[in-house]
Amino acid sequence: MEFAICVPVVLLLYVSGTGLSDMIACDRKVAIATRSLADLVSRTMSPAVIYNNAQSTTAQSYLSASAVVLSPYRLDNATEQISLLRVCDATHAYVVWTQAQTQNADGSTVTATTSNQTAGTLPTNETQSASNVVSIPSNMITSPMVPVSPDGSNVCGNLAPGDANKTQVGTAGGWLFRSQVSYNFTPSVSLVTFPARTFSDTIYMVPRLY
Repeated sequence: MEFAICVPVVLLLYVSGTGLSDMIACDRKVAIATRSLADLVSRTMSPAVIYNNAQSTTAQSYLSASAVVLSPYRLDNATEQISLLRVCDATHAYVVWTQAQTQNADGSTVTATTSNQTAGTLPTNETQSASNVVSIPSNMITSPMVPVSPDGSNVCGNLAPGDANKTQVGTAGGWLFRSQVSYNFTPSVSLVTFPARTFSDTIYMVPRLY
């Protein structure tokens, strides 16, 4: 009698624990993939080269390599993204370049997707958009990374080129790479109701090359 009562409870605890462990493992995989992407790009891609040729720069191989870290989870549920930022004050930066992709389940085919950041183009005859300026963690920034405008104004607000007294946003300041990986996780355990959720991690890293 006691055995008949205990078995369902023990089985429920076992399956619940398995499902919870799967969620924790996936979340950890996402964190490692995010770190791998930031590390790969910051070691091998020069901010100056990207800045001067942003339209032709691709990080597809690094994005794909970071996705492999998520195995054995289905890769078509993941999106990888990398951005190059130029610091304009202690808590904001200008998006110089960004690229994002997803892939099929085994990673053999990649598809470019829209980044959740908007890169500017820094043309000489157009005003930049405030949407190109994003928030960054203040603990990543040291004073030499923050550009100073000749007239003392905040560089993040200097969106128009051509004023000798103002430093235009995106043309000066320290560099940061921002990597982000998100994963739409659906529990494989059906006995217990675990809600589908999205795991996401973001890492900022200072480049090694200039």
